[in-house]
Amino acid sequence: MNKNILLLIVLALAAIGVFYLYTNKEDVSNNIDRAESNFKIEDISQIGRIILSHKDGSRSDLTRSGDHWLINGLHRARQSTIDHLLRGIQTQHLEHIPNKAAIANILPTMAVSGIHVEIFDLSGKELLNYYVGGVTQDERGTYFLKEGTSQPYCLYQPGFDGGLRARYELRPVDWRDVRFWMEDNEKIDTLKVHYPLQREHSFMIFHKGNSYEVAPLFSTTPRKNGEVNNRVKSYYTILSKLACEDFMNDAPERDSVLQSVPFLEMRMIYDDSTSKLTFYPIRTPNPSEFSPPVSRYFINYEGRDFMLGQHEVMKGAFRSYDYFFGE
Repeated sequence: MNKNILLLIVLALAAIGVFYLYTNKEDVSNNIDRAESNFKIEDISQIGRIILSHKDGSRSDLTRSGDHWLINGLHRARQSTIDHLLRGIQTQHLEHIPNKAAIANILPTMAVSGIHVEIFDLSGKELLNYYVGGVTQDERGTYFLKEGTSQPYCLYQPGFDGGLRARYELRPVDWRDVRFWMEDNEKIDTLKVHYPLQREHSFMIFHKGNSYEVAPLFSTTPRKNGEVNNRVKSYYTILSKLACEDFMNDAPERDSVLQSVPFLEMRMIYDDSTSKLTFYPIRTPNPSEFSPPVSRYFINYEGRDFMLGQHEVMKGAFRSYDYFFGE
């Protein structure tokens, strides 16, 4: 009887001890969420640079430049793609902490295919440094690992049905803005537009102080007179918004295309330099009344890019000499 009482007392004391330890233990999960597993930056306006390095050597260096971003210091980045990345950085949140069994698979995979992410503020100070790994089986969570640590975390974006890796995974060319016009319209001294097979439509635009003058490119075309400033400004606005369908700098047909007769040649002449943009038509096989004879163009921006563009997007650039005089 006494032994039973003693056993009950021991069990009661043990239960009290366990309860005390449980109710007074430090909330480790909260500490982890606030420190090691915090991969988000809520104030994205302070971010000035993001470097994404892939295991194959590909590197995307995104830098804020005024009201837009640049990719690798050369090209304007597509704003919608930048915004998608920044939304992830702003909201990516801890979903769960992988256990040891899961870590044994996560870390080797991250060593092979992890994307190194370095984020800096506007002054160049490092804000975050981490790796982005693979996604969970349901593709809703993504594994993240802080630089210099060995504990990965599974993150997700609340309200978004999908993994976070895809927005970090883009290659440099995929970050580029498809708007390709890189000219300073205000500083162009002369713009020459030449239609090799339709010479009568070719023209030149001269910048004369605060106004413009439009003249035929060839002397065989009758010269016209009239107010052209508004139409020239409208034309330059159209050129500034030209957007390609894709960049094709490695296209095997590039050399043969450049040997063919173009539809349009455009030269932008400055005081100290010249740029050239050329459009080569891609004929539509068996065109009908519902499909134009030319639906796309190869576009060569000399010394810069070889691209593919759709006729419906490009057609605003295909103005004739008569257009500037309201004809």
